[in-house]
Amino acid sequence: MARSNLDTLRQLTAQLPAEAHRGMHAWRGGDHLPGGDALVLLTPAASQRGRIGQTQRPTPELPNDPVPPLDMLVFWEELWRGQTDQPTALRPTLDQVADYLDAQLHRIAMTRIFPHLSKDLAQVVHQVENVLHDGVRPEVSRVPCWECGARLVKVYARQAQYDHWECPRCHEAYDQGRYERAKYDHLASEGADRYVPVSEAVAATGRPEQTVRTWMRTGAVDSQRNPATGRLMVWWPDVRHQHLAKGNRRRAS
Repeated sequence: MARSNLDTLRQLTAQLPAEAHRGMHAWRGGDHLPGGDALVLLTPAASQRGRIGQTQRPTPELPNDPVPPLDMLVFWEELWRGQTDQPTALRPTLDQVADYLDAQLHRIAMTRIFPHLSKDLAQVVHQVENVLHDGVRPEVSRVPCWECGARLVKVYARQAQYDHWECPRCHEAYDQGRYERAKYDHLASEGADRYVPVSEAVAATGRPEQTVRTWMRTGAVDSQRNPATGRLMVWWPDVRHQHLAKGNRRRAS
């Protein structure tokens, strides 16, 4: 869940500039602040790093302000770097810090600080969701649109039988059958020959992370560390092959 929240946070934060431009106020409708809370979330104090060992938990400038996601992530990154003696001079960005935490989660999960980190991740995702959608939670898939390649988003209708998927860029609609065909095309695509994060492979296949890691452990799926971020990556064609082969065996039985 913590790893999933990290990925979700990245996706949602990318939508904040458009929300700030619209100036919507999901949390403080009475405060007519240009850009609203979306702008607050995009204006972290963590543009520079503090001193390792002197990191302080981020607090909002005003009582009703949400905490910028980058500030929260930098707090946990520097806390962990301080405990493991891994200082860095890299300028903190959301992707850089999220990549580092994602690569370290398996180690952090064995410590007493993990429940607190996990809780903070869930809370910051929730607050960004509120600012972006005023309580409406978008379900973003890994399946690309046939027309433009953007990830399809679930659209919930008043009646369940009319639920469908839609491209947020070109607004092409996909009923369940068309969505399943697009999903299969994505999984079977030979154009996806690259290393991807474990979390992306899990999301694309719908397999439990434990299953993907078992494939890695048995040698069925090749894996490596990203040399720049240390993030664990898997060779997508191997994952795709295992996913489709296991699915075919289940149907055959």
